[in-house]
Amino acid sequence: MFFQRCHFSRQASLLSAVALAFSGACGFCLSAADPVSPEAAGLTGDFGPVVAEPVVTSGLVQPLFLTAAPGDHTRLFILEKTGVVRIYDRTTETLRETPFLAISPISTNSERGLLGMAFHPSFDDNGYVYVNFTNPSGATVVRRYTLSDEDPDLADPESALDLITVPQDFANHNAGWMDFGPDGYLYIAVGDGGSGNDPNRRAQDLTNLLGSMLRIDVDADGFPDDPVRNYRIPADNPFVQDEDALPEIWAYGLRNPWRNSFDRETGDLWIADVGQSAREEINFQPAGSAGGENYGWRAYEGTRFTGLEPAIPEEDRVDPFFEYDFSDGRKSVTGGYVYRGEAMPHLRGLYFFADYVDGFVRSFQPGEDGPEADSLVEWTSALGGIPLPASFGEDAAGELYVVSLAGSVHRITQPGRYLWRNRNFSAEELADPEVSGWAAAPGRDGVTNLLKYLFGYDAQEDALPLPVDISVEPTEAGMLTVVSVARDAGADDVEAWIEVTSTPGDPNSWTTEELEVLEDSPELLRVRDNGVAEGPRFFRLHASVEHAETAQAVVSAR
Repeated sequence: MFFQRCHFSRQASLLSAVALAFSGACGFCLSAADPVSPEAAGLTGDFGPVVAEPVVTSGLVQPLFLTAAPGDHTRLFILEKTGVVRIYDRTTETLRETPFLAISPISTNSERGLLGMAFHPSFDDNGYVYVNFTNPSGATVVRRYTLSDEDPDLADPESALDLITVPQDFANHNAGWMDFGPDGYLYIAVGDGGSGNDPNRRAQDLTNLLGSMLRIDVDADGFPDDPVRNYRIPADNPFVQDEDALPEIWAYGLRNPWRNSFDRETGDLWIADVGQSAREEINFQPAGSAGGENYGWRAYEGTRFTGLEPAIPEEDRVDPFFEYDFSDGRKSVTGGYVYRGEAMPHLRGLYFFADYVDGFVRSFQPGEDGPEADSLVEWTSALGGIPLPASFGEDAAGELYVVSLAGSVHRITQPGRYLWRNRNFSAEELADPEVSGWAAAPGRDGVTNLLKYLFGYDAQEDALPLPVDISVEPTEAGMLTVVSVARDAGADDVEAWIEVTSTPGDPNSWTTEELEVLEDSPELLRVRDNGVAEGPRFFRLHASVEHAETAQAVVSAR
């Protein structure tokens, strides 16, 4: 299996593998029985369900990563292992047929391919985008492209500039993630060179770049006489003054750091490292770190001493923030993100991660030295069981996506009505139907929550006058009244209809039979009154969602 990098015998297999289970003592190690459901964790209930909404279900070939350009809320960039970057247009909800970028030549066997991508923090000004891939010889290449001057949906293939090339020993353990940190420098995750058990002892060797997190300055060239090193070493990199270490190294002792992330709020760095045959680990590097951390491999797999190298004193290594074992079967961790989006405030601060082999998606609440007690949550069933979760991704707003190597992309979200309620009400208010119920009207305008959701207003926002237009239009039958209601396209789970009567005091007189529906779209409900009654006609707008119903009456004189 492509990301099942836990044992030597699996290194070259793309879709099949054999795993070895291991059991033993484990520090922050939790088994499959430990997670609780979202309900038990108090993350659904009044907050409503969390779901995996399909974004792309066809047209992708082995997608591996998803990202967005800074401030770009209209596009998602999806990497395919084959070397192609696709654009998903969020406005039209379609994949663009023409790739943003197609890299060639490239090697794609085993765990090779197009593995990472990052936009320059000043992308709007310079148009720089960086990719991490394996070239035909299998070496890791970090390359810069520039946005086309003619088409913002294309990278200029003639602009390619290779910044750094790292030779690899074997076809697996290439890692490939990279991103710009809060300091503006580019961080690059590099695996230990591959095979199994790091046979060339790379991860503890500071004289090579394998098994490390690198940190470079892409805005200057510190090696003007070297055409293959087009970057500068940050002056505060931890090994700059060490003659026995390469200055690009920021941290080391990593096996295959697959999918890492910066917390967009705190700047903390999360590093998920795939295990050999016993432990999967998630490492934490706090913002403001001076670098130089040794995460232990190959002397340690998680907190487990392997015996492959001499023991590293506790003060000289950094143990995982979280790890889990193979006691219930084979594993391969997929690192994720701390959720910082605005759509689901009750989930903010949770770290989401997955396992490519097991297929689970989980989260925990970070504590001071590890996950907070009883905070490990199992989301797999709630999200519908996404197969082969190879990566997470963030859009420009910090909303989370899961990328499946099987060819799909899913957004972690909620049905629209719950997003609206959670945005507008606190946990205490959600438990009080007099405030947050659909028939409640907490604002000063007296308009119910359900109608405000239908119209696209916030709960405390003044919705008067209502977005209802009443006009008279000529027809073959004469001048007839037309009622138009502008609705929010995001409230597509609300059923809305209009009734009419000439005698509003009679509750049994309201009817839809005399109304002709001219348009019933996500943006507009428009009806015409074909009734023949004399005198004023009264119209009433109904809305219904999740067994709740509310109405608002308006009057029209004819």
